[in-house]
Amino acid sequence: MQQLGRRVARLAVIMGAIAGTAACDSDRLVGVAPPAAAWPAPVAQDGAGRPPAPPTITVEVPAAIADDPEAQRFLLLRDLVNRGLATPEDATQRRGANLGALLPYAAPPPAAGLARRLPLDDIANQLARLAATPDGPASSIAAERGFLMESLLPAAPKIRAAAARPDADALATGRRRIGTLAGLDLVSADEYQREMTAIDQGEQRLANAPPPPPAPPPPPPKKKPKKKNASAGLKPGDTPGGAIPATGKGPIGLHLLSMASDTMTDKAVAALKKEYPELEALAFKTVKTDIPDLGTTYRLLAGPLPSAEAEQLCRALRTKGQSCALTNY
Repeated sequence: MQQLGRRVARLAVIMGAIAGTAACDSDRLVGVAPPAAAWPAPVAQDGAGRPPAPPTITVEVPAAIADDPEAQRFLLLRDLVNRGLATPEDATQRRGANLGALLPYAAPPPAAGLARRLPLDDIANQLARLAATPDGPASSIAAERGFLMESLLPAAPKIRAAAARPDADALATGRRRIGTLAGLDLVSADEYQREMTAIDQGEQRLANAPPPPPAPPPPPPKKKPKKKNASAGLKPGDTPGGAIPATGKGPIGLHLLSMASDTMTDKAVAALKKEYPELEALAFKTVKTDIPDLGTTYRLLAGPLPSAEAEQLCRALRTKGQSCALTNY
């Protein structure tokens, strides 16, 4: 009973460490199971028929994968098989289910969450303790061992990680990484070639891809609306609609604009006098006129003026943008 209590306490510590690990962005990785001949001999019994206490295990992580938690998982998997703490069959199944951690461009994605860091030494030592206490409840030992192995590498992942990014930087990182994994014997020569071929193809696709479309030109600057004058929509400097030329008889006036109604006469006169002070001294009047093809219009006239003075003033107003035409006043 005391042994079971101690195992539960150790498992709680390991579970807390597993649950508290933070996600990182390392590339994915898996280890290769060694042949069955690499298995060690059975553990000897002591004089009382009990296995000796397991030695403390320290997982030696190469500096090349010190920042690669996924690679470290498969390194530990291989170490567990070498120590007789995991069977080659179980390791092969877990490795195959997560092969995309080793070959992100040549195999399907592995289980999600493999980039979390794990307490490797704690897991290895707890598995060693479980193997050294065969007198404990079989179901309890199997459940605890299964939890630890699933935390390391799920045998049948329910949720898988996202596919590896195919951009240039990610492919270059993958090329460097597969070389590191091959140097640590975590991938076979065939797997190395498969991954290198997939990376080459990805880089070739990027090289052959059409360039991205150019950015759209910036919108033209908004033009400030021109100040409206009192010419009822006519372009500045035009001849007012419905203009009637002066006959040369009688006083001369300036036809400044035409309106559809005479109700706007006062506002139009006030606007014209404000914009053109030279009109301040003139009298204004509205003349109703029927024009063919135009209908009834109301011509706004200013005057009276001598002919020469009227012509000079009208020319000056047109230069400033005000429509104007000479007519009889």
